[in-house]
Amino acid sequence: MVKLKATKKEMREGYYYILSVDYCDMQSLLRERQPFAYSSRAEGWACDYYEIDGVLISEGYAPLSNKNMKCDYSLIREYENKALEIDSLGLYLDERKDKKTALVKELLNKMKKTMEF
Repeated sequence: MVKLKATKKEMREGYYYILSVDYCDMQSLLRERQPFAYSSRAEGWACDYYEIDGVLISEGYAPLSNKNMKCDYSLIREYENKALEIDSLGLYLDERKDKKTALVKELLNKMKKTMEF
């Protein structure tokens, strides 16, 4: 799959729910997924974009920020640790991906509840 180059403005206009995380903060949770797009900046690569259940996850050195969805790093760390536990089970790729997808969806649903309007 080829990643599309996108501007942050395009991504911001296309999504209401945007989760912005620093590089590698969700590394284990997203390991089996491929980003569909990326953005760059003067220094080079800025961030990758993943979409899960209508939520845009922007992960990178300069991720797309969003004032509506606050990033709860303690919650992300909790789910990242759960993903590491799944990695340690030695499961097949499809089963590992399914379990991690369920974790990410659960995380995103919890974070949506903390949205500011």
